[in-house]
Amino acid sequence: MAKPLEIVSKITKNNCMDSQLYAFVSDFRNFAAMVPEEHRDKAQFSEHSVTIQVMQSIQVSLQIIEEEPYKLIKLGSEQSKEFCIWIQLKQVAPYDTRIRITLHAEIPMMAKMFAKGKLQTFVDGFADALAQIPVYAFQGNNLN
Repeated sequence: MAKPLEIVSKITKNNCMDSQLYAFVSDFRNFAAMVPEEHRDKAQFSEHSVTIQVMQSIQVSLQIIEEEPYKLIKLGSEQSKEFCIWIQLKQVAPYDTRIRITLHAEIPMMAKMFAKGKLQTFVDGFADALAQIPVYAFQGNNLN
């Protein structure tokens, strides 16, 4: 079997505590408000899972399959280990949490050439989105 594709995002910064960002990211219901309105009907969010309709008859479901409070949330499918996303958090100072996204995917060799750039754009965009979550989202605001 070929080596899985690993895509690592750039490191981004959020001006919050690691515990605040972890609490936000580990509850997928918080992401519902971040999805553009025209795509909201294609996604279903619960506390620990998200299901997204990627094509007319194809849905992708991700769950939290591993977590380490304030440091790591690993997303994937319990049925298949072919795809997972790691959200890594590191607080380097108060109100300075760094974010890195790592994607692991087992895809055919020929598809790797075509997918690598798009997946890099995805993980960098995801890291940027997490960096943009405003601090006030954590301050007594129940987004669920």
